[in-house]
Formats: sequence, structure tokens, C-alpha cells
Amino acid sequence: GVGKGGGGDVMEAEDEIAFERGVFGGLDDVSGEAVRCVPFFAEGELECDVKGKVVVVGRGKVNFVEKARRVVGGGGIGMIVVNTEDALFKCTGAAEDIVIPVVCVKKGEGELLRDGCRVSLRGVQYGVGTLRYTCDVGADGHLVEDGAKDVGKGALAGAGGGLKLALPSTAVKGVSGDGGVAVGKKDDDDDDESSGSGSDDSLGDVDIEKYKAVRNAIKLRLDDDQHDLAGKEEVGDGGEGA
Repeated sequence: GVGKGGGGDVMEAEDEIAFERGVFGGLDDVSGEAVRCVPFFAEGELECDVKGKVVVVGRGKVNFVEKARRVVGGGGIGMIVVNTEDALFKCTGAAEDIVIPVVCVKKGEGELLRDGCRVSLRGVQYGVGTLRYTCDVGADGHLVEDGAKDVGKGALAGAGGGLKLALPSTAVKGVSGDGGVAVGKKDDDDDDESSGSGSDDSLGDVDIEKYKAVRNAIKLRLDDDQHDLAGKEEVGDGGEGA
């Protein structure tokens, strides 16, 4: 959660998408920095640093095993294949020498995985699982590009909703979050100061827009109740005086 450039305050949020494991590759969960492969389809010698990183590649041009071997050759710890359509796909092939996890994500969701974001593959051994990744959001809860440019309102939650935030403990001071543990649970080692239950900053994994709507509705109801209570007290005082 650091202010960047001229786009105002930007904070780091966390979201998740589904993946499907390929028929070959390792079964261990991995976490690390993501890098979008260059060339993107890994159809030739890699021109980017993938050592110790989870590599995002496109589907097509060459087979999955060839892509994976190039990633492994560069020191990558995992390979995420972005499908050519918005559906999951089981990457095919046979390669006992590939020990890194090879998973596939939907086209639209794969486009959200940017260079430098942190990713975590969970549930690889089960064949389908969850990929958690970090992204930058502005003060309005919308995704930002390069810490400044708004790239769409509610992009991750659909056309009608706000962005769902699962703020990691390292996001911003005063923001509570799960720090990469199960949703709704706080990391025991998280020593960030909480800004209090009444603050928007301590929302955790919620829909910001829905939260604000409910909060406003509750506030209006409380105001009405206080008004009614005040009226009853006035009536009561008048009765006692009579």
C-alpha cells in the first residue's frame, strides 16, 4: 500500500482464480513472483529472467512439454498456461523430467497476472485448485495499471459489482487482512495496527460496494430509530408534567 506516481494512493490487494493441473508436472504447491514469459508462448529461447519465479505463458505455437522444459531450463518454479478461451483446460503431454507444477487458467483471468505480482498455487495435488495473486487498486477500489491508470471498474467481480479485496497483512499499515492464510482468518504473526471495525480499511475479504450500501442503510435506520426514541421521550415528559 504505497502512493505511486500521480495516480493518488494505491494499495495492494489480493484476489483468486481457479486453475486446472496438467496431466504432467509436479504436485507441490508453490508461491513466488510471477513473470510473463518473453516470448509469451515460450516458442523459442526465453528472453526474460525466470529463475525462482512462476512463469505465465500463452497456449499455442508449441506443445506444453516444450514450454515447460524451457521454463525449467531457466530455473522457473512453476508454469501457468493462459488458455485461448475463457475455460479451464488440462495441459497434455508426458514428461517425467518436469517436476514443477503446470496449470492452466482461463484467458480473461490469465490476463490479470502481471509481471511482479505475487502468486500462490494451492491444491495442485488435487487436480483443480486456487491461484491467489496480488494486484494494485486505487482508493476507489478499482484496478489500476502501473500504479496510476484505471483499467476497469469492478473488473474482477463482474460488470455489476465492486472489486473484492482480500488485503494481505503487508498491504498497508492499519489494514487487517489474511496475509495469505485462509480467507477470513488473520495471520497470527500479523502485527499491523488495526484501524478498528468501523473503518473501511479493515474489511478483509468483502465486496466494498455492497458493504457501503448496507452500512448506509444501517446508519439511516439508526438515525430513524433515534428520532423515534426522541419523540417518545418528549411525549413521555409531557405526560408526566400533566
